[in-house]
Amino acid sequence: MNETLSSPRRSIRPCILALAVGSTLATLPAQAHDHTILRGRLVFADHETPVLRILDLDSGETTHSFPVPLPNAGLATTSDGRHVVVKTGDEAGTIRILDSGLVRESHGDHDDVEKLTPRLLDLVVTGDKPAHVVSEQGQIALFYDGDRPWLRKSDPKVVLLDLASLGSKAPRSIVWKSPAPQHGIAIPLGKRRLLVSVPNPVYAKAEDKSASSRPDGFVVLDTAGKPETWKPVFTINDTAKADASCRLFHGHAALKDTHVFGCAEGEGGGVLVLRRDGRSFAAQKLAYPDGRRTSTIKGGGGRHLVGNYGLKSPYDALLRIDPTAVSLSETDVLKVPGDQAACQFEVSATGGRLANLTPDGKLRIYEIAPAWKELASFDAVPAFDCAYGAKTPTPNLAIIGASAFVSDPTQGRIREFHLDTLKQGLDLPVEGKPTIIAGGASGG
Repeated sequence: MNETLSSPRRSIRPCILALAVGSTLATLPAQAHDHTILRGRLVFADHETPVLRILDLDSGETTHSFPVPLPNAGLATTSDGRHVVVKTGDEAGTIRILDSGLVRESHGDHDDVEKLTPRLLDLVVTGDKPAHVVSEQGQIALFYDGDRPWLRKSDPKVVLLDLASLGSKAPRSIVWKSPAPQHGIAIPLGKRRLLVSVPNPVYAKAEDKSASSRPDGFVVLDTAGKPETWKPVFTINDTAKADASCRLFHGHAALKDTHVFGCAEGEGGGVLVLRRDGRSFAAQKLAYPDGRRTSTIKGGGGRHLVGNYGLKSPYDALLRIDPTAVSLSETDVLKVPGDQAACQFEVSATGGRLANLTPDGKLRIYEIAPAWKELASFDAVPAFDCAYGAKTPTPNLAIIGASAFVSDPTQGRIREFHLDTLKQGLDLPVEGKPTIIAGGASGG
């Protein structure tokens, strides 16, 4: 299926960094409870103006805006689908939290959505080089990498925020100090457990300025008591053992209590699978099918995750990952058409379909299993440069519920594509040039 979008053009050419938080975003009829199900809101930031804006998906209007220090704020949605973590990009490493005002109530066959007044919370977190943000198990983990150790002394750390307390005057937070700078990650595992990456000692000691800031392993901590007393209960940091390390880690996604990490290529390379059963943990490595690696992993639900796949940027393939498999094979690899970069991709909430936005401006929808199969292709946006650090605004992709949303910076629009019906949905004009969109809560 190929569909070219022909919507009215606007004279204003806005630039935005957009992040979607939402509710039930597929078009739904009124239910037996005789009231219309609201579709929710999108939150986006501007690429040129220091502001956050909220787009109402029911009216198609921008309803609220909030000033921020700089344009191009980084955005990430929390696991409750209501809050947006805002990395402002200022020198202080400031992170703010936006309450989108969306409250979801499950009724079994559907979710009801209530729209409260959005607000930018008073909470302000600062630190050296904010990087990975992970929201799981009712917490938000903010990882501050710290600066390169040969440049200056810095304060690498993890700030844990309690989601349920964000609306209070004094949200609950805990700070854990990283033993050294690293481009790391922290993952709340629940049941008083926190996974944190272990710094690369060569990088941390500034012995070799060419050393990577990426870690090679992880430790699971028991978070009882004060952070300085937290004890390790499980360690994956022995580079001599494939199943006990993850060299040059980058990329993570989870399916319930199973976590998958992207590790280096070469001997002992592959994706590391960490499983949890109660308070016990087990790890194993699934070797890559060939000499390439993954550095970004996405998951939704179902059985599979998907990673980009290549030896160096730009990665030009996608890798299907079944954490329960004995091994990965060539049949798990999907080559991107036209030798293009994999660019942006997301897995549906059910885990059965993948949306892939490529530099030619096409949005392709794939069935992931039992075999890769292209189901539809849309001419979603004009061709663009998706290289890291591209100076031109970059369209972006997010999956929310049963819909894929694509931003169009050249026309100032955000477009929706239904993953189930393979049809175009909303096509909404917005202020600014919408670029990055991050996914929100799954729809019903």
